[in-house]
Amino acid sequence: MGLYALLSLLALTGLLVALNAGQSAQAVAQQTQQVQQRLRSIRTQLEAGEDPQLVLASWEQTLHRDGQRLWLVDKDCRSLTTVEEEPPAEITLQSVVQSAVRSGQSMRSIHIHGDDPEVLAFALDASPDKDHVRVLLTVIDPEMLQGDHASITAAATRAAIFTWIIGILCVAFVAAGIVEPLRAMSLNLDQSIEKTQREDMLLSISDRRDELGQVASSLHRLEEEREDRIAKLKLAEREARSSSDLLSAVLDSMVEGVVAVDREQRIVFLNTGARRMLGISKAIGIGHRLYEAVRVPTVLETVQDALKSKKMETLEYRGSREHPSLVLVVIPILKGPHAGAVAVVRDVSEMRRLEAMRRDFVSGVSHELKTPLTVIQACTDTLLGGALSDPTAAVRFLKQIEEQSERLLQLILGMLQLARVESGQQVLHIESVDVVTITDDVLCGFRTVADTKSVQMFLTGADEMIVVTDAQSLQTIISNLVDNALKHTNAGGSVTVELIACEFSPAIVVRDTGTGIPEEVLGRIFERFYRVDRDRSRERGGSGLGLAIVKHLCQALGATVSVKSVLACGSEFRIQFSRC
Repeated sequence: MGLYALLSLLALTGLLVALNAGQSAQAVAQQTQQVQQRLRSIRTQLEAGEDPQLVLASWEQTLHRDGQRLWLVDKDCRSLTTVEEEPPAEITLQSVVQSAVRSGQSMRSIHIHGDDPEVLAFALDASPDKDHVRVLLTVIDPEMLQGDHASITAAATRAAIFTWIIGILCVAFVAAGIVEPLRAMSLNLDQSIEKTQREDMLLSISDRRDELGQVASSLHRLEEEREDRIAKLKLAEREARSSSDLLSAVLDSMVEGVVAVDREQRIVFLNTGARRMLGISKAIGIGHRLYEAVRVPTVLETVQDALKSKKMETLEYRGSREHPSLVLVVIPILKGPHAGAVAVVRDVSEMRRLEAMRRDFVSGVSHELKTPLTVIQACTDTLLGGALSDPTAAVRFLKQIEEQSERLLQLILGMLQLARVESGQQVLHIESVDVVTITDDVLCGFRTVADTKSVQMFLTGADEMIVVTDAQSLQTIISNLVDNALKHTNAGGSVTVELIACEFSPAIVVRDTGTGIPEEVLGRIFERFYRVDRDRSRERGGSGLGLAIVKHLCQALGATVSVKSVLACGSEFRIQFSRC
């Protein structure tokens, strides 16, 4: 409204100024034409021979009413009639008279000393002949020429001001009808306003049958579309975040280490497995360079080669003591906004250990089978070569064949039992078992062997002990431990079986005073075919499967086996049960 008022006021002012100027010029022109007509009329009367004094006197009252002064002058601007007031002796006025003499008429705006600051002088040649020059000279104030122009201008000004005020009121009325809904929309379309309040406001304005109503309706539709779009975007964001969180959780829970880098080898993803296997500190995260996180040159070179060649690269290298064997697979990502490479680190230490165990197993089985078969083959060749004719030699060779066959049979039976236990095919009959009775039976079975080696055997501890387990498996465990103790105990030593009865964790301890086990190999004695002293173990008749069978049977029964040993002082094996 202020802008409209200012612009309309300027426009009306300009219009009044232009109108005033136009009307003033028109009034001056009309009055000038009237003055010239009067002068021509007077000249006509003078040319008719009338007395100049009388002619001027007859026009004096009319001219005086219109503010004009009239003289009949010669070329030097001297009055030719008797008048009360002589014409002003101004050079400019004389120039007007002379101009009229030359051209017939003249009009000019001049200044007269002591009079109005500016007047209009009209001169008209009224000479009867060239010898008698006379000029009708009249002087008039310019304001008198405008006549009723002032009153017209005042009326036009009043009309313009009234029209301007009416226009302002009309604009104010129209603006109020537009501004109020707009103000309501500007106040209620803010995000801090409740949705219901915004909807009520838009619906109330949309009832108008004008452009504002259409705008409100469109805004209401846009509001609904915006809410739907926001809801869809939030749902998509939740789904994307859920998928991202799920993917991150899956990758973070992987045993393998995963590192994703961009083309400049900046880390864009890093899981816990990678930190653990590559030794990356917690201070390193997203955005760091790969060489800041990994200090293994071969790993950095492999990643760089994969990015450069755009082909998969593989590297197996030695890692830390916890992860001695690691395999790195680098797969380049060629396209998309996340172009770079993904490096997967896998710990193959257990696989390499299993492969080594497999090789040792094959080697052990081959060696164990080769020894008795070699003896059997040698004895057989000797008998076939003529030893059958010597009864004494034949009996000795046949006994060797029998011993090696028995050893071969026990080896095969041990491997079959170990295979059944490892594969879970061992049939277990879990029941309450009297440990004292089973242990006593086992010791009675080894009594002859102990007496032969001059080794004492003792059963100590609880007089009564009941454990919920498989009786046959328990007997095998105790037998293998006692047999192993007897084999590694020299003459004069002892083997003690102690029964520890406990309500929650009963235990069986087999203790000997034998040669003992070096501390650095305690972790390997439960491996198949592993012997601390291979040559002496074969001499004692061991197959290297007894402790492995004990370990797997304990796992099947839910028990644990542990060992403590001191060189030249003996060993102690403890079987701990979790239930009784």
